[in-house]
Amino acid sequence: MVIKKSLQLILLLFISIVIYIVFSFILLLFPSEKLCTKETKTIYIYHDTAHTEIMIPVHYFNNTDLKYFSTLLNNQNYGYLAFSYGDKEFMMKVPTWSDVKLGITLKSLFTNTPGLLRVGHYGGINKEDSVKINLSKLCLEKLQKSILNSFSKKNNKFQRYIDHYKHPKIFYFQAKKSYNLFNTCNTWTGDRLRDAGLKASYLTPFSQQVIYPYK
Repeated sequence: MVIKKSLQLILLLFISIVIYIVFSFILLLFPSEKLCTKETKTIYIYHDTAHTEIMIPVHYFNNTDLKYFSTLLNNQNYGYLAFSYGDKEFMMKVPTWSDVKLGITLKSLFTNTPGLLRVGHYGGINKEDSVKINLSKLCLEKLQKSILNSFSKKNNKFQRYIDHYKHPKIFYFQAKKSYNLFNTCNTWTGDRLRDAGLKASYLTPFSQQVIYPYK
């Protein structure tokens, strides 16, 4: 009896995942409307097989916003700030895709786990792994506001997370929302693009779904 119920639960879970994935691809046919005009600014979306990052030139930010990343930038006003979202445990314990562990992956997807925002400072763009997006100044401001609103704040400061993983050009900050199947690194990116008035699908669990409108 226990085995039968377990098999039924596994089957139900599998069917739910299939429906979720199929639905996400159907939604690609009905993206949000692009509201940007007078496209004078340029950003990039970095992507690999499973992850996306929003890359914005440092000089696009005003001094008020840059203060949150002053330690990371070290008074440098060049290059790009790259923003992405992820599960806290996954980001800390899986430095490369070859280190992926099934248990951590399942836990991050099917439970509400703490989320982190990863912010990197890079000197340039690898255009082979990035797509270019042109947008207006107003849409850029909306995008920046949406990104910054994702951070958890205390005493008007972003809460930086420091653990065993340290990199001089990459910082981790606590996010407002928990990570789960419906709020992943790629759905976070898609949500931010949509908030800015850029074309994006309403559900983007996969990196290719994020960049699909721009390829």
